[in-house]
Amino acid sequence: MTTPLRFGRAEVRPSERQLLVDGRPVVLGARAFDVLMALVDRRDRTVAKSELLDCVWPGLVVEENNLQVQISTLRKALGPHAIATVPGRGYRFTAPLEGAGDGRSSAAVPAPAAIYVAAPAAPPTNLPRELPPLYGREADLAALRSLIEAHKLVTVVGAGGIGKSRLAQAAAHSLAGRWPDGAWMVELASLSEPALLPNVVAQALDIQMAGEGSAVDELVASLAPRTVLLVLDNCEHLLDAVAALAQAVLQRAPNVTMLSTSQEPLRLPAEQQYRIAPLAVPSETAAGSAREFGAIALFEARVRAADPRFALNDENLALLIDICRRLDGLPLAIELAAARVATLGLRPVGEKLDARFKLLTGGSRASLRRHQTLRAALEWSHNLLSAPEQAVFRRLGAFAGGFTIELAQAVAGDAQLDEWAVLDHLSALVDKSLVVADAGDAPRYRLLESARAFALEQLAAAGETAATLKRHALAMLRLLERVDGANLDGELRTDQYTALVLPELDNLRAAHAWATAEAGDLQVAIGLAAYAGALIDYATECVDWLLPVRQHVEDGAVDRPVVARYWRAIAARNMVGHVPRALQVEASGRAQLLYQALGQPRRVFSSLVQLARHRIAQHETAAAQAAADQARGLIQPDWPAELLILLLRIDGYLARQAGRFAEALALFHDAVRVSASTGDWRLEVMARINVADLLWEIGPIEEGTRETRQLAEELRARPATYSDMAMVFGNLVGMLSELGRIDEASNVAREALPLMRRAREYFIEAWAYLFWRRGQIHAATLLLGASDARRAREGVPLQENEQRMMAELRAALQTQLQTQVLARDLAAGAALGEAERLALIDAALTPALASQP
Repeated sequence: MTTPLRFGRAEVRPSERQLLVDGRPVVLGARAFDVLMALVDRRDRTVAKSELLDCVWPGLVVEENNLQVQISTLRKALGPHAIATVPGRGYRFTAPLEGAGDGRSSAAVPAPAAIYVAAPAAPPTNLPRELPPLYGREADLAALRSLIEAHKLVTVVGAGGIGKSRLAQAAAHSLAGRWPDGAWMVELASLSEPALLPNVVAQALDIQMAGEGSAVDELVASLAPRTVLLVLDNCEHLLDAVAALAQAVLQRAPNVTMLSTSQEPLRLPAEQQYRIAPLAVPSETAAGSAREFGAIALFEARVRAADPRFALNDENLALLIDICRRLDGLPLAIELAAARVATLGLRPVGEKLDARFKLLTGGSRASLRRHQTLRAALEWSHNLLSAPEQAVFRRLGAFAGGFTIELAQAVAGDAQLDEWAVLDHLSALVDKSLVVADAGDAPRYRLLESARAFALEQLAAAGETAATLKRHALAMLRLLERVDGANLDGELRTDQYTALVLPELDNLRAAHAWATAEAGDLQVAIGLAAYAGALIDYATECVDWLLPVRQHVEDGAVDRPVVARYWRAIAARNMVGHVPRALQVEASGRAQLLYQALGQPRRVFSSLVQLARHRIAQHETAAAQAAADQARGLIQPDWPAELLILLLRIDGYLARQAGRFAEALALFHDAVRVSASTGDWRLEVMARINVADLLWEIGPIEEGTRETRQLAEELRARPATYSDMAMVFGNLVGMLSELGRIDEASNVAREALPLMRRAREYFIEAWAYLFWRRGQIHAATLLLGASDARRAREGVPLQENEQRMMAELRAALQTQLQTQVLARDLAAGAALGEAERLALIDAALTPALASQP
């Protein structure tokens, strides 16, 4: 900033490092001027003391009183109102600027948040004169203020320890001047006798109760002539009494506004609910702006309060984000964890989170007793539940990562609790803030991780763990069977199937872990493996579930429908590269015969299509054509278009393999058209990949690149499975590399890497070719060796375009490397495991673009 800045009688000339008041220079020390410029540059927000210290005294350890001295110097020169102190936060430049020259108008800069400003002195109140900072609740505070200004009864609802009291106090504090007779907060957590509620409220407002009538009538009569804000804090254990008092106040004291906090709403007609969510936690992609998220800001502030030397940096940021995420952004849990960092360190706190109820104790002396440990807060909430509600709550602890209503009914129900009772109690648990209802088209519910840990403890104490985990595993198996059947019968599109199953991935993993444990159930384990095999994006996990139980399947340990589905899972496309191709051919044939015996023609059709695909990959054209013809003979007029698309693509593969490229391209275009007509986005993506891949093989490559780039652009906004996305971006890397557009290929490769990691598909040939074109010979050679080993293992030849790239690469390496070195590196590449290949690709993408050969 070089433009002179003017405010009031003062002018700052940054380029000359000079301050003038009434046109006369004012002598300022270098540090004072640096503080001034730091505040002016950041005048749109409050600047933390730590940030000012880092700006003005970089790399030095300086006491805060040095900063206070400089602020005092500036106020003497500029006037007391030019720099505002925001208690607990720092300082803010508040003088109106003229001629800032940077497009920022001081008039557009909001005043410091009202929650940090002392309440007006005029109205009486029992609220503190100053409040501690309220992190990450700016939007909540604004919304709650609006509700209070517009309605007579507002309830802040949320789980224990989520920050309801602090938010309500901040809102009351900032609005206190609106009520001539004051804003009054009444703490009810320690009150155990509902009949004493009116007396406690009267005592807080210094109202004398004569005892001549009912306590409620007497209190309301005293409130009737007053204009006050009455804040009733922690009402969940006194709901009936609070609701009765609120109803009486609404009817007979028209100038009283009531604000309550509770884990459960009062359920009065005039009540406006404001449900408070946990503090926001940044995702991995938002880590660069982590301090803007309430959970991170709160954690950092609490740690620094105990240890001023703590600093958030690139080394500890990821760990801190992970801790906050595992604590679900719950302010109480974050504060308790932060209190441990000063003595244990950040990493040990993260490592001990599994024992969170032992770790998260202590807290501020000002906190309620029940908030001084996480367990006490949860016990308080749990003790307010009825016995059936407690039963449903603890059984819901079996779920990992959320659940639907139907799954909750299947797992939490028993002979005493039918599905309708479970539904009623689930609704009550949502109302009481022990279960979170996530927003979205399909309702999903979940327990916060701390609440889930507590629920599992209660489940064990009730002796219900084994029975509940078995019901959970069976519920997941039934879900898979149901949606898989609907998908194969044409009642569910592929994308609809995925939308139903993928949200339950954590539950499937938990169910499988139980089923394969010593006290588990082999039948359930085999069923889960067989039906989860359709999870396209998780092939590696599915292999680990399928192959270990193969012998049990062949020994006849399970029913024929499950056996048939097991072999279909082994033969699935997502198993390519993870299961030997010969086994996939065998599995397709076994599934076909079993489904024929079971009288299920659509599943026979599907198995034949699988068999044809594998025969094509082995270049066994006649066998592939025979399987395709047999499948075509099964088609019925009422079969869904999705099944016909599979055959269209098989016909396209056969034409392509026979060299009838124009026919293949026409068939693939037909598949795109029919796929689009079904509305199944994933089928359309797969068909478009076929078109672009063929254009890459036969040319023109530019046209295939355009098609692939367009599809990649659409997938950024409308993703499909990770497997399909990995294929699109992997192909684009290869196409761009072959066209010599190495900078663009490298950028796409960096974007593709996370997809490859998730999909477990690395497109080794495209990576090897790219690294050679980047001049990274060693990495290219290692990946060529890995490609050779993979192709030998699978017995599958390369496509024409892949052959073209690998031939060019191999010829270049033979001239660039000594024969002995080339053989050594190829062998080393062949020995690389999956994780090692990924690490190699990751490391090779890091260097800047090297010279091209």
